[in-house]
Amino acid sequence: MYPFGAFFSFIYFENLFNHEWTRCNIIIESDDYNMKYDKSKREFIKKSAGITFALYGMSKLSHYIDDEAIAETNDHGVIIARDLRAIDDNFKVNYQIIRKMLNDSVMKLTKLTSPEKAWKSLFKSDDVVGIKVNTLSGKMMSSHTEIVMAIVEGLRLASVKDIIIWDKSDQELIESGFTLNRKSNNEPRCFGTTPDIGYADDISMFGTVASKLSRIASHCTAFVNVPVLKHHSMAGVTISMKNWFGAIHNPHKYHFDVNSKNKMVSSCDYIPDVNSLLFTELKKRQPLIVCDGLLSQYDKGPGYIPTKAWKYSGLIVSNDPVALDYIGTKIIEDKRKLEGEKSLPDIGRNPDYIAIASDNNHNLGTNDPAKIKLEIIGNLTP
Repeated sequence: MYPFGAFFSFIYFENLFNHEWTRCNIIIESDDYNMKYDKSKREFIKKSAGITFALYGMSKLSHYIDDEAIAETNDHGVIIARDLRAIDDNFKVNYQIIRKMLNDSVMKLTKLTSPEKAWKSLFKSDDVVGIKVNTLSGKMMSSHTEIVMAIVEGLRLASVKDIIIWDKSDQELIESGFTLNRKSNNEPRCFGTTPDIGYADDISMFGTVASKLSRIASHCTAFVNVPVLKHHSMAGVTISMKNWFGAIHNPHKYHFDVNSKNKMVSSCDYIPDVNSLLFTELKKRQPLIVCDGLLSQYDKGPGYIPTKAWKYSGLIVSNDPVALDYIGTKIIEDKRKLEGEKSLPDIGRNPDYIAIASDNNHNLGTNDPAKIKLEIIGNLTP
């Protein structure tokens, strides 16, 4: 039995944006917000600081490369899988359809002919795999438990035994339908960084960011990133790259750049820098991103607003976070146009950070549509 609870009643977070805005204002008034971290300071602290790789007294160190073959897919593939039957009018998810959509997408991505071969090409049997979900916005606009269940099945095909389903907090996981499980047994563990796992004692740095990393992220060797396809009132969109703000202790610091006349996070290096910290500086692996587009939101995010949500009934699968976020933004923009909303550039929220993530300083993927190999499967068009 996977650690997932029954569906809760609808939980609306219509005031989430106002709460987030208030937190940002509080931080902006603090003296440490303006602190800049130049290269010499970063090098000095890096020599004296380390990331803690322990969880509940375990001392297993992260490992990155061994003799098992791991697929290196550098073709910037993005798979959109949609099925009208994936979620019904009562928001009930069809697990069998989701599992097929996911396995078909992973096979397309890896160009392999069976789910088992495809999953084995992405993950090592001795990986500690962290499934990073997004549970910020309650039951309706968070990573669906059924998608996570299908991911767990796929990881089992790769003989992965150590799986942790996680996000920022226990409470948000519970409110989104997950059941906590801290025991080390044959089932995936499921818990948040807070209240009791906590963050590393030392700060890690890359570019404009200096943050303490969740001990869960430190412990894992590979990740499946499970963001939600939705609009964000300050970042423009929040998809795969911004989901990693849930892995650091101070995401509230990275919504405004007060040293650039209050430039919004949508136009800052913050989101790319957090991703580069994890996947370049710390050499973590993100072999798979499964964006939850079953129920998506085109405006007034990240909190769930029912009147701004729609059933996209799809998954977006890739291992290129930049390409995935580029495609996801196009989907949101198309929906905004259909609903008579202004474009993100027109409201001053174009997610420029997606292009920044593709530059030579970050090199996290591509936002060049000519280089993105988009494949569409299922019975619905984008």
